[in-house]
Amino acid sequence: MNIHYEGLPASLLTLGKPDWNDADWQKKYQPLGFSLEHVPDLIRMAVDEELNQADSESAAIWAPVHAWRILGVLRAAEAIKPLLDMLGLDDENDWAMEELPKVLAMIGEPALRPLTWQLADLKRAMYARSGAAEALTQMPQQHPELRQECVNRLERELAARRKENDHTLNGFIVADLIALKAVETMPTIRQAYQERCVDLTICGDLEEVELSFGLREQRSTPRPRLFPRSLFSSKKKKRASGKIGRNDLCPCDSGKKYKQCCWGK
Repeated sequence: MNIHYEGLPASLLTLGKPDWNDADWQKKYQPLGFSLEHVPDLIRMAVDEELNQADSESAAIWAPVHAWRILGVLRAAEAIKPLLDMLGLDDENDWAMEELPKVLAMIGEPALRPLTWQLADLKRAMYARSGAAEALTQMPQQHPELRQECVNRLERELAARRKENDHTLNGFIVADLIALKAVETMPTIRQAYQERCVDLTICGDLEEVELSFGLREQRSTPRPRLFPRSLFSSKKKKRASGKIGRNDLCPCDSGKKYKQCCWGK
């Protein structure tokens, strides 16, 4: 392997595998001493094809994960475009699919417009676009003052392109609006459901969405059976990380995506 990194960035080549379940990893990188002067090398490392395809048993393969995490901690606006280009490039890369939206969300306001453009780009892969929506959803956790702006951008996408979008993407956007408790977007969501533009496996039907928002206390109709149990079981996906992804079907057999069902319980 021909890898050329020096100084502090080179230390990331030997850190090894991070803890997948560590939700509070930001604090672990602050004492390492990285600053904005290291951003160019960190970007190069994050997108380094040789590192991303290194031997799965080597410590070096985890260097890009450490690099993009630190870029998020530094709120490095220069990293937005290269990280967006990575997002959805390989939907089998669990680490990138799960973490890049969080990293982009950490960067904050400078990422708003690029994320909105990617979300609206019909030429992009569906998971690249849903990842942009996920970043907009997570951004208010780091930057509460941007909540309404993020809600507005997600709602505009659902309103403007619901008929052109993959219905699964529309379902993810509905899930994101629920996560943001954006009950004010219900008219837009209702219209998308009425026009049959939403994949029901994400959040369920319209009654389920109304229940999620607290707009009804119980269902008026039987819950739709979305998949035969045998078909559902055959679609479960074993993640390379050993963890169910938030966008996988939930193992509880509800027929919903994991992040809209049992995730976090």
